[in-house]
Amino acid sequence: MADDPIQAVPPMPPAGEIVGEQKLYQAQVSLYQNALAFGGQRNPSSIWGSMVRNEAMAILHYRELEDKDEDVGNALDTLKLGVLERERSVRPKDDSGLAQDVALFVQQQLDELPNFHGTLDCMLDAPAYGFSVQEMIFDTSMGQASLSEINDCPQELFLFGRRFEPQIGQLQLLDSPYMMEGTPVPEEKFLISTYRGRSRNRMGRPLLRSVFWPSWFKRNMLTLWLRYAEKGPGTAVVRYPDGADVAARQKAAQIAQAIISDAALAMPANMTYDQELLKIARALDPAVYKELFLLMQYAIARRVLGETLTTFGNEGGGGSKAQGDTHADTLEKKTVELCRGLMSTVNRQLVRPLVLWNFGPNAPMPTWAFDLEEDEDLAARIGIDSALQGMGVPMTVSYLTDRYDVPQAAIEDKIAVPGVNAPSVAIRDSSAASFSEIADVVRDELDEYDRLFAGLKKESVGLYKARVKEIADAVQPAEAK
Repeated sequence: MADDPIQAVPPMPPAGEIVGEQKLYQAQVSLYQNALAFGGQRNPSSIWGSMVRNEAMAILHYRELEDKDEDVGNALDTLKLGVLERERSVRPKDDSGLAQDVALFVQQQLDELPNFHGTLDCMLDAPAYGFSVQEMIFDTSMGQASLSEINDCPQELFLFGRRFEPQIGQLQLLDSPYMMEGTPVPEEKFLISTYRGRSRNRMGRPLLRSVFWPSWFKRNMLTLWLRYAEKGPGTAVVRYPDGADVAARQKAAQIAQAIISDAALAMPANMTYDQELLKIARALDPAVYKELFLLMQYAIARRVLGETLTTFGNEGGGGSKAQGDTHADTLEKKTVELCRGLMSTVNRQLVRPLVLWNFGPNAPMPTWAFDLEEDEDLAARIGIDSALQGMGVPMTVSYLTDRYDVPQAAIEDKIAVPGVNAPSVAIRDSSAASFSEIADVVRDELDEYDRLFAGLKKESVGLYKARVKEIADAVQPAEAK
């Protein structure tokens, strides 16, 4: 096998922090200014256009969408947890001593970080926001690079080209989130994750943009639903005097809107409103609001997680165990793909330069990886092994102890011997049994009990009568015989 090509050693990273407190302050001020965001805009199309064009306000709208919509936030958290709960490790390239030392060095660097788990959580913001950026802080005082910490950075402070131009270039740091262009920064200092970048767009395709419309409809439907519960769906009509100017007509429209939405208001004495129309309810079942609300919830779950049954139980009361398994499998595939994307970013942007800086271009490159292997179905495996053994295939004790994680007995241990007449126990995967399946089993057992009881009762009636007669004859006085 040919030797691996010599890898070019990247330039040493600059010391210190690039995204400092002042930069974070600029982003924080912008966030405060956007506190009303959606509430301050009645036309959702303008917000959608801002997201499509990757304007400065887009990231701030995404943040509010995640914070204000519990269904969106919960779906994104579920997606993250599916990745973060997996085991991860640094694997050496081969069995050589040098490969083991390099892998151990990388593992120690990650273990000594203040919170590498939290860093991964921040990197997983990329699916929601399209991309994520974390700054790596290195100690280069000894001529080598040692990783000190990794700090998450606000996405609104970065571009990959001039705003409104293709975002395919080097990472740029903005002095303000609203600037058209920033200052290029050395990318060896940053971890940059892009989610499904199309046409080389490094800003990615954010999930928060794709759930904007379902979330908008759902939250506005909730507003209508609450208004219906509070005031009813009547129509407000405010009359203004004939010949009134534009300002008076606008004032009347504002008062009509306030009658619908506010519990208390003030209006001029020369304006009147139609009380009868307010008492006339539209012929609309309020359950329509609830149905549309639920449909938007399902749309959000499907877009983010690829499923609904594991989130909502049964969508609309339907669904089956097979559908539930399919949906769970879709979610599993999504999390596996996120794991692979995260592994690629960490290995290419963190592990590789760290190894090259400290061990040189000929070092065997380790791999940081998640455990992506599915848990083996041991119940099915036991059935297969038993069948093979029954056909004469020899199986060693070491194989069985390793396969089923059973410790080998020591010499002094007492061996448990099963009883010859002990009933065999059927192995059943309880995790796969649904409630309805368990209920069917219990119902069948009760029916069988009733049948047995009825049969015993019929057979015992004759015996019972004969026994009662014997007892009666025994206690009857002799003179009465």
